[in-house]
Amino acid sequence: MAVDNDTSENDSTSVRVAVRVRPQSSKEKLAMSQICTTVAPNTPQIILGKDSCFTFDCVFNIHSNQEQIFQSLAKPLIDGCMSGYNATILAYGQTGSGKTYTMGTGFDLGSPNLDAGIIPRAVQYLFSRISQCRSQAAAKHEPVPEFKVVAQFLEVLSLFQ
Repeated sequence: MAVDNDTSENDSTSVRVAVRVRPQSSKEKLAMSQICTTVAPNTPQIILGKDSCFTFDCVFNIHSNQEQIFQSLAKPLIDGCMSGYNATILAYGQTGSGKTYTMGTGFDLGSPNLDAGIIPRAVQYLFSRISQCRSQAAAKHEPVPEFKVVAQFLEVLSLFQ
């Protein structure tokens, strides 16, 4: 479940910051590690410990699934790309914080996967939108638009060693 201050399509900010609180890993559960973060109810805030509170544009709790994250964060950006805008998604965090899982860099496009992250969902959605635009133009006997898709994927490790 996501808590979001403003999910309107008319949001004029060029940068939004979202945070995802991931569930504990099996290793953390076995070590009986304590959960130190809480999502504040009905606000896009994370509470760390007892006295630190951080506010974001959007917060996803441990029960948020990959589809919710895609729908809230990536889909509007792709829709913007279809209108001629550029888009970037940046996943940042320490090792083990869930960046790779959320972005979904290990995927199989041939099979439906509930754990597929932002990248495979974005690729599928982008090309379905392209196909839809081309089909609509052909059905209206209009010139079929051409598309040029350019994507980059970059992973930076050990930035401060």
